[in-house]
Amino acid sequence: MSLLIRVLLLVAVGALLYRSYVRWQLQNRQRNAPPPERFEPMARCTGCGTYLPSNTLSPSQRCGACEQRP
Repeated sequence: MSLLIRVLLLVAVGALLYRSYVRWQLQNRQRNAPPPERFEPMARCTGCGTYLPSNTLSPSQRCGACEQRP
């Protein structure tokens, strides 16, 4: 009877150690995770119709190539 109790106690301790190890691994992954990507809004060039990030267009909503054309 005492052997059965010892085995059950060892299994319980092992399960607790395993569970704490898994939690520790998850916390380390969350700390080392890269920051989420930031997406920029896109806008269409009025000259050629190409979609570009809106901050790269000129105030007249044209890309660099169309801005140089007359």
